[in-house]
Amino acid sequence: MADTTTTTLSEAIPIAVSSALLELDEGDVIRPLVTNITLPGAGVRHQTPFIQRLTSEADDSLSSQALDSTTSDETSPSDCTVGVHGSYVQLKDIAALATVDDMMAVAGKLIGQSIVVRRDLDLAALFNSFTTNQGGSSASIAPADLYDSYGRLRRYFAPLPYHAVLHPYHIWSSVGVITFFDNSADALQSFGQGSVGEAWTRNGFAGMCLGFNLWADANIPATSDVGSGACFSREAIKVVFKRFIQFEVERDSPEVANKIVGNEIWGEAILRNLHGQEMEFKTAA
Repeated sequence: MADTTTTTLSEAIPIAVSSALLELDEGDVIRPLVTNITLPGAGVRHQTPFIQRLTSEADDSLSSQALDSTTSDETSPSDCTVGVHGSYVQLKDIAALATVDDMMAVAGKLIGQSIVVRRDLDLAALFNSFTTNQGGSSASIAPADLYDSYGRLRRYFAPLPYHAVLHPYHIWSSVGVITFFDNSADALQSFGQGSVGEAWTRNGFAGMCLGFNLWADANIPATSDVGSGACFSREAIKVVFKRFIQFEVERDSPEVANKIVGNEIWGEAILRNLHGQEMEFKTAA
């Protein structure tokens, strides 16, 4: 006698397909922390000049001092050229009709996600443009690096709050910030009730560390176990928007498909070089 099994009836058994799960990306980490500028009207370049400070004299016969935008502590002007960033999907009708999910909506989510990631990548790429590098390719981050960074930002009048945007492995690894508070002999403090050390032990994270708001950004490139984050104040970087995100759907009748297109026009540049510092450190031991 022959048994009837799932193998003998494999062609007749329906397959249950669940809703699709989208691959995840890091979000919009850096953009809210820096200077955001809109560029209305004509033009694709945005410049921010810096006017040199004046020096007060100590007598009653003053000398005229010129307002000078050519000599400054900062690079003047800060120059930024905007450009188009975007992606698109050509969605065939038969594919849209045959799938469980609304593929038009899925395409829109993924296009928007890709644009956000592109912007964060572009901003993170500016970190190694800061003149001061607090670390180095063979260095592991230490409390002294944050002390020095904080002191330098205060020395050059950078307004609070200060942010430290680091690769996740700059924070959570055997060479990361978390080791500052591991209760070892050289840890910054004990695990007293309500202490920062307790927050790290209980939650694995603390929102502030040594005067900096702490942010993890996986879009920071880490090559050969080395990555460059940054410590900065808001005016260290500017992102200039010519046009915010826009979606369009175009019918491609000969291809029996819809083209879903999303794009945004922006540019980014160092604004105040003295208000930011590269934090180049190892991401693994």
